[in-house]
Amino acid sequence: MARLLVGLPSLQGELQKYKQRFDLVELRPLDTSLPRVSTLRKWRKAVPPGFVFSVVLPRVVGELAAGSTFDEALATSLEVAAVLEARCIVLQTPASLRPTASNRKKLAALFERLPAEGVVRCWEPSGIWEREDILATARTVKAIPVLDVARDTPPPGPIVYTRLRALGKSAAMGAAALERIADRLRGRREVFLIVEGNRALQIKGSLAAALARKPDRSTASAVVRPAMPMANTLVAEDEEQ
Repeated sequence: MARLLVGLPSLQGELQKYKQRFDLVELRPLDTSLPRVSTLRKWRKAVPPGFVFSVVLPRVVGELAAGSTFDEALATSLEVAAVLEARCIVLQTPASLRPTASNRKKLAALFERLPAEGVVRCWEPSGIWEREDILATARTVKAIPVLDVARDTPPPGPIVYTRLRALGKSAAMGAAALERIADRLRGRREVFLIVEGNRALQIKGSLAAALARKPDRSTASAVVRPAMPMANTLVAEDEEQ
């Protein structure tokens, strides 16, 4: 069964209480307030080894506008990731970043500056990127594409990083939707699941239970044999020929 790690897009409340409910948290250097490095070190020591910190790169980095501000923001974020021993680094690009050849080169150049070992590198595009273009670009830059698994099947691979958004289908998720999500995640080694909205704990429990159950394949595996044609049908076909 997949190792399911569920968390929120920001730390809510104290870390001591948060870690008892969730396995994962996204932190956003510069875009939100974070403690000093010394406190971040204490955070890492305060959580179990399997707890995952995911660092989301600042907006200025996601805009891919080269310059000193970009470089400083990236350096600060990578320092935070190193101190926290972050398992994941996520790049979110805005809708203004269109799928052009120039922007693909910028993406590749940025991912060249991210750690290549021991870190799950993720890319979450917005805007008019088509699915196949997202997958192809992610393969090129060696990143995991971040999709909403309630709406889209993640690409093949042992690791999935996904976000269930607060709006749309994820806002009112029933049993059928959770089973569909579980089907899309079965067979993976690790699933990093960020849940927006206020139902994260409920979704975590329900999805873990769904993944633990074996899927019902009785209907799908049943052999359906075609009915044998009646003798007079064969005669009629012979006469027509």
